[in-house]
Amino acid sequence: MVAGRLFVFLPGTQGVPDLYRLVLRSAATRGYHALGLSYPNDEAIGAICFLQPSGCFWDVRREVVTGGDSSPLLSVATSDSITTRIAKAVAYLDANHPGEGWGQYLAGGIVDWSRVVVGGHSQGGGHAGVMSKLYSMSGACYFSSPADWSVIDQAPASWTQRVNLTAASRQYGFGNVRDTLVPYDQLSEIWAAMGLTAWGSPVSVDSNVPPFGDSHVLTTAAPGVGNMPSPEHGSTVRDAATPRDSSGRPVFDPVWAYMCLR
Repeated sequence: MVAGRLFVFLPGTQGVPDLYRLVLRSAATRGYHALGLSYPNDEAIGAICFLQPSGCFWDVRREVVTGGDSSPLLSVATSDSITTRIAKAVAYLDANHPGEGWGQYLAGGIVDWSRVVVGGHSQGGGHAGVMSKLYSMSGACYFSSPADWSVIDQAPASWTQRVNLTAASRQYGFGNVRDTLVPYDQLSEIWAAMGLTAWGSPVSVDSNVPPFGDSHVLTTAAPGVGNMPSPEHGSTVRDAATPRDSSGRPVFDPVWAYMCLR
């Protein structure tokens, strides 16, 4: 390991890390320590907060991230929160693989966020977005997410405009314009509210190559693979839905590297 960075990936609703092996392998081959995290994700945040005030998204996601009692709409123990699970996983890996350098990501048992890049798909990307408001991380990258749209306000959830602790210059989004689960017209407004459009207009990865004009907002119109519901929603990063070239390599590997692994 040479990068001195930890890449943590958060799956989408009811997803598990095994569904996202390709992006984790992409990080590992580039020298990152890579960790796919299981966490409480049985319920879709959009369903929990449907027709609730805009602040619902912030309160619910903070509880999933920290385990604090911030919302009456779900119950996540501190021991099951995303932050605790990351710390426990890293401590376990350091104890059981002492020569691999996992311990550098903990300071007194607490995660050293300055060395961590958090990526996520769908629900996981929304949690990564909230984490960018709570922690000063090395970076954050969002796949088909965050999807926090207030039906009452017909606008991005209010948390998207909170002050960043992870600078917007270290955040990137990637979405499929054909996505039927997270409509691109909403996603683009969410990314704008988060400050990602400060580096220029969205750039299609289908007709451009890295560094994509230094844009922080990337799109594709590529059809998703397979027969799962809305394969375009998973096409940006989920193994079974993301396109591959003739050699089996994921087509979007250079996109993942540009967004998350710099």
